[in-house]
Amino acid sequence: MALEIRSIPVLTGAAAERFIQAAEANESAPRKERIRFSMEDIKQIANSGKERLKRMRGEQSQS
Repeated sequence: MALEIRSIPVLTGAAAERFIQAAEANESAPRKERIRFSMEDIKQIANSGKERLKRMRGEQSQS
């Protein structure tokens, strides 16, 4: 079975210029922000997800 060939949108004019300027600005000065989590933060996030999953499963079994 053949796959449909779709046209790929191409930026032109002012939109293309803005895209290139933004890409060049990002390349020359990329963000150097780092998200830092402690192991305690990571454990707390994991446990909250596990607790939510347990509650969801409990609600489904009661339905």
